[in-house]
Amino acid sequence: MQWILMGPVPGGHDHHWLTRFIPAWRHRFFDILPDYAHDRSRRATSAREWLDYLRQAWRGVRAARLAKDPAIGCLTVFPQLALMAGLLKRLLGLDMPILAWSFNLGHAQGRAKTALARLGLAAVDRIVVHSRREIDSYAAAFGLPRERFTFVPFSVEAVEPALEEEMEAPFLLAMGSANRDYATLFEAVRGLPLRLVVVAGAHATAGLAVPENAELRHGLTLAECHALAQRARLSVVPTANSFSASGQVTFIEAMMFGRCVVVTRSIGAEDYIADGETGLLVPPGDVAALRAALLRAWEDAALRARLGAAARAYAVETLSHEGVSRRLAALCDALQAERRA
Repeated sequence: MQWILMGPVPGGHDHHWLTRFIPAWRHRFFDILPDYAHDRSRRATSAREWLDYLRQAWRGVRAARLAKDPAIGCLTVFPQLALMAGLLKRLLGLDMPILAWSFNLGHAQGRAKTALARLGLAAVDRIVVHSRREIDSYAAAFGLPRERFTFVPFSVEAVEPALEEEMEAPFLLAMGSANRDYATLFEAVRGLPLRLVVVAGAHATAGLAVPENAELRHGLTLAECHALAQRARLSVVPTANSFSASGQVTFIEAMMFGRCVVVTRSIGAEDYIADGETGLLVPPGDVAALRAALLRAWEDAALRARLGAAARAYAVETLSHEGVSRRLAALCDALQAERRA
């Protein structure tokens, strides 16, 4: 089956693994490249950005129509493109399957956006989320049946760690901006004999009292972030969100690099981390618990080595692009079978 792929990154860079691991004889993917920059750290989508998504969705839907293939479908990446493709499908009276991949809203929407989303998402055949609890959140928010949603783990590139832990000046690393609870983290590390490096957008820490042992960085390249993730003694991902999952990219990449991770027990985290086996989970907003977990892991090299090794083994087997591609191919197969029926 042929699929029009609409993603947020020019060249489809984030999802080239589709064609690497799903053979063309089974499913073929054709990129509709964006002509705009997608900022993952932003909290809200502006009117201009919605127009960008609408334009890309229109180009994708138009390409599907011009192909004149009754079995062609649209595969979207991120919620905005799924919503726009669904609206166009309804407005134009089209009969093509839409598979929404990597559907994560970040936070609850207002009434107007929710009403608009209900119209568009009603025309989407399958919605893939990366957290099991998001199924209930989104089904209730958009008035959709739970069966419309499917949980598939988020995936990253399977890579071999190339850098060793920084031993002379060890540091605790926190990265990411989306729904981060840096207020709790700052209080947890304040006064501790450890160095904290935070890589996040300026808005993520705005107005917070930054402890003396914390260093804020922003504007780093992906390669620089990966280097820090490998050299950190310990990675921490504090989150504050009960509506949708946050922080998955950060802690999965740390796990892939074999780092020990300390993560807030929240929506999404429990799908990836087994407490005491592949990482440490702490209650949300609990300064004392976070401080205790960080100190425990910081001071226990054997614990870090055990959790890091188990985390990497799990990530390579279950959270790699190759492993997840089999789940995506099966979803495409199911939609193809429904079309034939």
